[in-house]
Amino acid sequence: MKITEKTIRFLGRALCGDTGLVPYKSGPQLVDFFVNYGADDQYGEGFPSRWKYTEEKIREYNGTKFLKSIIEDSVDPRDFMESNIDINETIKTFNELLNFDGYELKKVGAFYKIADSKGILVEPETVTGINHDFIQEQIKKCNEKIEQGDFNGAITNARSLAEAVMIEIIEKHEGKEIKNDGKIENLYKQVKKILNLTIDPKTMPQTVLQILSGLDSIVGGLAGLSNNSGDRHANKFNTKKHHARLAVNSTMTLVDFLLESKEYQK
Repeated sequence: MKITEKTIRFLGRALCGDTGLVPYKSGPQLVDFFVNYGADDQYGEGFPSRWKYTEEKIREYNGTKFLKSIIEDSVDPRDFMESNIDINETIKTFNELLNFDGYELKKVGAFYKIADSKGILVEPETVTGINHDFIQEQIKKCNEKIEQGDFNGAITNARSLAEAVMIEIIEKHEGKEIKNDGKIENLYKQVKKILNLTIDPKTMPQTVLQILSGLDSIVGGLAGLSNNSGDRHANKFNTKKHHARLAVNSTMTLVDFLLESKEYQK
């Protein structure tokens, strides 16, 4: 997603809360906000004015997959609940500027998503902004497939969810897109290093180490099960409902822990 300089300057003052279109964000809050998209800035002496910092960050992310999420997250309806700001007026004003660049904010469910001039939702090349709500939504889709009897599809979705979460963690850490070679075990090795999940008996009690080693087994088992029974491959295994349920529930445990660990590290 790429916008013009005039829109960048508008968003610079709008997203920090100076224009009253979105709730006010202090300097530290702005720093925390952009950390979600890979920034590593620190708030302190010499920090620029809030609007200038915001404008510089938007200019930095212009033309990248992150800009879409930055704008969408800035108009999260939950942030408006304790303010006197009318989000409908905010969306209207935003769209007056975004329309010049060929975009608009459309309401999708309870949230607002960026769409192009034809009304087609703009999707990033990889999943961004992963949170617990996203995970719950994907697990719900897996369980729906199980109830519909699509056990192989549920397993494939579970693996895709695990890969998406791991790729997100790696990309946020490295600040660039990575190429997925299709080997989930390789992704997990990188994630373990980033999140300091190495199994060290000197730093963790044996009971915790046992659980962590269980996560290793989940990744290995998920890779093997999806390769043999997922719908991306010829089905070499007569998948049953309880196998699919095991894969989905194990995946939820894994990705929820990785997300918690990522937030703890941050």
